[in-house]
Amino acid sequence: MEHLFLEILAEEAQRGNKLSNTFKAVSINRVTEAISERFQVQCNVKHVENHLRTVKTKWQIICTIRGENGFGWDDNMKMITCDRATYDVAVMAHKKYEPFLNKSIDHYDEMTFVVGKDMAIGSFAKTFSDNEETEEVRTKVSSSGTSKCKRKNVQ
Repeated sequence: MEHLFLEILAEEAQRGNKLSNTFKAVSINRVTEAISERFQVQCNVKHVENHLRTVKTKWQIICTIRGENGFGWDDNMKMITCDRATYDVAVMAHKKYEPFLNKSIDHYDEMTFVVGKDMAIGSFAKTFSDNEETEEVRTKVSSSGTSKCKRKNVQ
């Protein structure tokens, strides 16, 4: 169920239907309809909004862990890595870290679109297939030149 939830919201974000940290009502409604139909359950807007808050909480924990010393990132496995000693200390201090350490994070890529903060939205958004090589152009700026500006006194 979470896969469908994140898949639809990731598509909606790429379409520009995510305004800052919130989704347009049409996006939320699309999720409720898809989940209700696919799983034969009664899903409503409140359910989607509550689960979105849960996903945001997970994302905050993931970002917090990734920002701390002693943790690495395996991009192929979408996994936060650490040695046993770091794991033991981290889990002892923060029980909520345990599900995200040395385990592949399900639906990580979709979460980046749905709840990630540093992404372009709307017409500025690009999908993975939109990435193309760009040529870097370097220019030299001479520091030996000076410029002077004359001011006119206006009376």
